[in-house]
Amino acid sequence: MGKKQKSPFPSSSLNLAGAVEYPRLFRSVLELSKYVSLPDGLIEVAKKVEPHFPVRVPAFYLGLMELHNPFCPIKKQALPSLDELSGSGYIDPLEENGARLTPSFIKRYRGRGVFLISSECAMFCRFCNRKRLVGKGLNLEKSWEETFESIGKLEDLHEVIISGGDPFMESPEKLSYVLGRLRNLKNVKTIRISTRVPVVFPEGIKNEHMEVLSHFSPIWLIIHINHPKEITEQFKVLVRKFQTAGLPIVSQTVLLREVNDCAKTLIQLFEGLVELGVKPYYLFHLDEVFGAHHFKVRLSHGIKIYKALRKYASGLAIPNYVLDLSGGLGKVPVLESIVGREGQVVFFRGHEGKVGSYLDDGYESRCQNCGFCENT
Repeated sequence: MGKKQKSPFPSSSLNLAGAVEYPRLFRSVLELSKYVSLPDGLIEVAKKVEPHFPVRVPAFYLGLMELHNPFCPIKKQALPSLDELSGSGYIDPLEENGARLTPSFIKRYRGRGVFLISSECAMFCRFCNRKRLVGKGLNLEKSWEETFESIGKLEDLHEVIISGGDPFMESPEKLSYVLGRLRNLKNVKTIRISTRVPVVFPEGIKNEHMEVLSHFSPIWLIIHINHPKEITEQFKVLVRKFQTAGLPIVSQTVLLREVNDCAKTLIQLFEGLVELGVKPYYLFHLDEVFGAHHFKVRLSHGIKIYKALRKYASGLAIPNYVLDLSGGLGKVPVLESIVGREGQVVFFRGHEGKVGSYLDDGYESRCQNCGFCENT
């Protein structure tokens, strides 16, 4: 098992199945190196990064990578970089800790709150705004009962967003318990589930999960997907199953430098989702999270991309382009909320009329020469 195996498949369609017995979830770069040939220097990089920001990569997602292509958009989202240890940003950019009513419940907006039922994900995305929590072994289940009690007392709350981590990392039985308790609270009218599992680890969603979702339907499903290569056949199968279970589905995407910072790439993604009956809901400009600065796209480039989307994409395929302001000031529409700039600092009018700032210090994007932005 310790011997590296050469795949008979090209790296762009890496298939580990049948070659050796392999983990479904690789839990470190060193473990990964026992099964595939990695780019030079990656193990040394991982030794420095993993003590701060752990690594987890599903074998399925690994199979989508071109491991030795330095510009592979799939690899960049999953494998560590020394860039994670430098740059600007905050450990808790949205000040979620200050908005917690319980260890597992965040309430910032009137009418809705976020229930973190797990701190585990199938993959630890390198740009995650909860890098401080995910994969750190937190037992959020201990505070579930406190959260149910807190939610039930909130007269202004009617919508709960189940998040994490990833809710589908919980067993069907535990997910059923959470949904059942929420459905029994008279003030909870709408439930959303936010997930990335259908994209990175589709085999993690069992038929029993689908039965639970169908039983408690309607539930809104928000799928985090960033690149058209992530629209796999396995993803399509799951989308059809969710739809059969009665779930309306929307998507959210993070604008990421050298991953999807191209109008043509995003149009392919969003129109591909619409073809499946999934409505693109949010395009997020990257939060100011420490460890993800190298993914920052300059606001001017993001705005150019979004204008190209509005010019060339189907109306159904155009999401809301938003920025979640640091300091807990909430989400704002990018184009409509800018009120000024001083150097690299851009000011936005945020939640409840307060003015917040964003440090626009991203690196320049690498042009894909698609022509969309230039003609906007």
